[in-house]
Amino acid sequence: MFMEKIFGIDLGTTNSEIAYLDKGKPVVVELEEGKYFIPSVVGLDRKGNIIAGFEARNQYAAFPGDTVVSIKRMMGSGRTVSMGAKEYTPAEVSSFILKTLKEKAEKSTGFKVEKVVITVPAYFSDVQRSDTIKAGELAGLDVVRIINEPTAAALAYSSADNSSEKVLVYDLGGGTFDISLIEIEQGLIEVMTTDGDCYLGGDDFDRALRDFLRSSLPGGDFQKEDLKRDARLKNISEAVKIELSTQSLVKVEESFLGAYKGKPVSLKTNVSRIDFEKQIEDELQRSFHLLDSVIKTCELERSDIGRLILAGGSTRIPKIMEVLKEDYGFDVHRELDPYFCVVMGAAVQGGIISGEELDRVLVDVNSHSLGICCLGVSPTGELNPDLYSVLIPRNTAIPSSMTKTYYTSYENQKAVTIDIYQGEDRSVDRNTFIASFVLDQLPRKLPAGSEVDITFEYNINGLVEVSALDRKSGKIENLEVDINRILKVSKEGKPDKVVIDKRKMKRVIKTAYKKIGGLNDSRLELEILDMIKKLEDAMDLDDTVGSEKLLAELADFLSGIK
Repeated sequence: MFMEKIFGIDLGTTNSEIAYLDKGKPVVVELEEGKYFIPSVVGLDRKGNIIAGFEARNQYAAFPGDTVVSIKRMMGSGRTVSMGAKEYTPAEVSSFILKTLKEKAEKSTGFKVEKVVITVPAYFSDVQRSDTIKAGELAGLDVVRIINEPTAAALAYSSADNSSEKVLVYDLGGGTFDISLIEIEQGLIEVMTTDGDCYLGGDDFDRALRDFLRSSLPGGDFQKEDLKRDARLKNISEAVKIELSTQSLVKVEESFLGAYKGKPVSLKTNVSRIDFEKQIEDELQRSFHLLDSVIKTCELERSDIGRLILAGGSTRIPKIMEVLKEDYGFDVHRELDPYFCVVMGAAVQGGIISGEELDRVLVDVNSHSLGICCLGVSPTGELNPDLYSVLIPRNTAIPSSMTKTYYTSYENQKAVTIDIYQGEDRSVDRNTFIASFVLDQLPRKLPAGSEVDITFEYNINGLVEVSALDRKSGKIENLEVDINRILKVSKEGKPDKVVIDKRKMKRVIKTAYKKIGGLNDSRLELEILDMIKKLEDAMDLDDTVGSEKLLAELADFLSGIK
């Protein structure tokens, strides 16, 4: 008989796990005999059927072209991968992993898996989080919460006592790295700050070791990339890496990797732990620099940290423990298996949501600032149409809501475009564009400087809802951000609007403002400003034909000014 629980899922780069809470204790589900995880690998079998988990991983070396690994690193990228004759999005590939977890967990536990909490790297962007939720939906799951991986690890370790301490979570997984500083006080778990790198993890260590092994092979074609040979070398490298966690020297023997000068070539060498550590030294240093940055951000000394928790399978590398204990002097904890503490924390969060009395409250933070593009004044006094105005700064406790007042740029402005960005740079050009929408049909004869309120609401899943309110008319537009950059929700029930790409327009407008700054001719200044106004109106109204015509006219006019 099926019973409903809220399951926790760690959707990892290399492996994925699922767990649930039983009588207040997290239980990691045994998915196959003696196996508490499945590889995060998806492929097509010889009959063209989708396979995931161990079956897909087992065929990787033989059929790398029909097998996808490390798809988590592509989440939110907008790119696709090929399997057979078909293209798949990262969300679709991830959904096959989640569906396999769901089916195996239901068979193993007898519980129906419907509602889930899924963990993501703390440094995942909103677009990457959206992709994760989409993957869950495609797998037939109700994703009730997205939770940051280091936060989940802290939940797994925390207990409902009256202790008070500051905890660092060093989370190094198969493809991503996160470092979070968390304050625990009488059951309240509050994330103070977080940092990370979405391209740092076990995959990078495997690649470094693979290149090291490849260097021992003959020259010529053996030093070039080869899909099948590199897939075999990757599997060998991963196995050697794991063995070096408990041994100081590993003997490597692999027969017939190809032929060289008419003779078969095999791999036969020894790899020491020192060899391995030299190959990954730069990657490890990147993680320690991020650790230093987090401590500095909170203006703390190392002695202020009560303990450091290790999460993620890559923390089994002995060098990491050595540096954290001996060089940093941290009290390092890994009583819970680093492979499973994240999914255990996700299960705890699921229990909290379902109403189990655990006396724990979680307060998380956002990892990136969120804001909009606006017209402002640069430090040199020039008008800057690409100024980034932050509404929700990085490391703000979530859920969070913030409203700021902005002003129309000119008289009779018919519409306002709200371009949403994520990042830390003062210029939107160097930040990540998230989405855009339009507040149009503004009142007639609206004076320049009329007030428009922009509100950002950042929810517990790390997703943002944005609204724009014209104070004079009371008209409001809002959207829910999605990765396709399409307006999904309008309070006035309008059809969805496809966002026009404005990058070319902004480059020309930026050039126009620079021209104005260097002119001594008021007539020319007014003429350029009028052309900018007409162009912005056309773009705000999604008039593609009109905006392209006005853009060409403005560019041509500017080119004629000496």
